[in-house]
Amino acid sequence: MVLTQEEVKQNLEDSDGWETEGEKWISKTYELPSFPKAVQFIQSLAEIAEDRQHHPYVVLDYKNVTVKLSTHDQGGLTQKDFESAHAYDRTRKKYS
Repeated sequence: MVLTQEEVKQNLEDSDGWETEGEKWISKTYELPSFPKAVQFIQSLAEIAEDRQHHPYVVLDYKNVTVKLSTHDQGGLTQKDFESAHAYDRTRKKYS
């Protein structure tokens, strides 16, 4: 079920730096210590996404990884997006 604007706002308040991008996406850019760490982080994101069957849009730019989430089959943001965002944030802590 697509979240209301109020529900999105509440979820963003509980997030660590995620922002809306239009009405259908949330995004965040992570800065990793090095290019190899950024690639390893993306591999971890891929494993999480496969387990959840909820796949992000990911861009690698040297040691910066930008992640965007939306629930395509629902046409907008759902709780799945915010659950994935929290999982990605927890995973990032492993790559300091």
